[in-house]
Amino acid sequence: MSTKFQMPNRRDFLGHLSLGSIAALSHLASSGQAALPAVAPHYRPRARNVILLFMCGGASHLETFDYKPKLNKWAGKRADEIFSAEELRGFNPEKTVDGCKILPPVFDFKQHGQSGAWLSEIYPRLGEVVDEIAFLKAVHTDSAIHSVGETIWHTGHARPGFPSMGSWVTYGLGSESSDLPPYVVMKDGISTAGDVVFQQGMLPGQHQAAVARVESGKPPFPYLDLPSGVSAERQREHLAALNRLNRLHRDRHPTQPELTGRIEALEMAWKLQQSAEGAFDLSRESAGVHALYGENQFSKHCLTARRLVESGVRFVEIFDGAKGRKWDAHGNRGGLIGNHRSNAGRTDQGITALILDLKARGMLEETLVVWATEFGRTPFEEANRETQLGRGHHHKGFTLWMAGGGVKGGTSLGATDDFGMHAVKNPVHVHDVHATILHLLGLDHERLTLRHNSRDVRLTDVFGKVIHEVVA
Repeated sequence: MSTKFQMPNRRDFLGHLSLGSIAALSHLASSGQAALPAVAPHYRPRARNVILLFMCGGASHLETFDYKPKLNKWAGKRADEIFSAEELRGFNPEKTVDGCKILPPVFDFKQHGQSGAWLSEIYPRLGEVVDEIAFLKAVHTDSAIHSVGETIWHTGHARPGFPSMGSWVTYGLGSESSDLPPYVVMKDGISTAGDVVFQQGMLPGQHQAAVARVESGKPPFPYLDLPSGVSAERQREHLAALNRLNRLHRDRHPTQPELTGRIEALEMAWKLQQSAEGAFDLSRESAGVHALYGENQFSKHCLTARRLVESGVRFVEIFDGAKGRKWDAHGNRGGLIGNHRSNAGRTDQGITALILDLKARGMLEETLVVWATEFGRTPFEEANRETQLGRGHHHKGFTLWMAGGGVKGGTSLGATDDFGMHAVKNPVHVHDVHATILHLLGLDHERLTLRHNSRDVRLTDVFGKVIHEVVA
């Protein structure tokens, strides 16, 4: 015989919830993680979803994708003998470039695929999918400081407080899933700029990233596990009761719209408990899929990213290198050689598997994969190196790439000079990359705006042009 459920008052109800549940529900309510309806794009999109692979720390273009053999001719020459004082301004602001010597690539390169793209030896597997990739080899940005570079990449602005790219995408397109957040971030630590780069800024709270963890036996979103001794049915009754109380309170206070967001957040919390673990449950994948991706944490993030976009998540970011594994190739951080060989070796299989898997499932055409970093590295070594070679921060010319999602694969746009110093042929700014990503999603970057403080705020600020050369 069932017992009739008596609606508790708010005090009694809260007494039945664990502190973890309260924390989770409070977080979701404050961030507004409620389901977003899908929104029609400005025009026909090429892509429906984005997977961003962000390499934190400034990966060297000269050791990855931008082959500069002519650097060998100038090896050992002082940078200030080749470049003017103005050209050398802005690198590693806290360090001097006096006495720095030209450093040739420390890894071998070879060509891959029908496109003949040059790849460093540290990316042997990526050659399998190189004809799906469009390289942008003349990217530049506004700062050689990690935190500023990360903020510019994620938000289009040097100052914190503006919405992240993922937030803009969900603002423009909404969600394809009613059970999962539209914007999910998986990371291995804290970014240099802090989690502000994943926040929604002045956009409504439901556009903030949901930061997830991929750990066996643990829920992807902390504190959403059921309180001890409480069944799913019982918690559902509790949530229904709290929602009825909140709706009564909202009806009495119609001028407080945040109450509706709180109600929606409670609903999302319930849905996450029921569905999120399924999307994050990698045990449901075959042994062959696990072998394809590999078993390190980055590979698990890549596999989870595929499962999330397959489940309707609009924007997924894998933020790599934050926890003691930065691509920050200074001499005192393990040295350029050890740093990049380790980081590329850790990520090569997962990236390659992601593209192969998306293609095999017919998902690559509608999923845009972006490999990015905040800036590149200098063509000269650090003057104050300790025992190992290192390169400084470099924002005047570096490489990013995109694959799938309407991108013209097997292409390479732009070039730096023979030193890898300046973007000299078809240069593009990070603002242009942002405009292109939005364009592939069917969004006009100049029309995707929010009125705030008497001005129209947008991801590309007052800049940006679509890079049509890499659009299929």
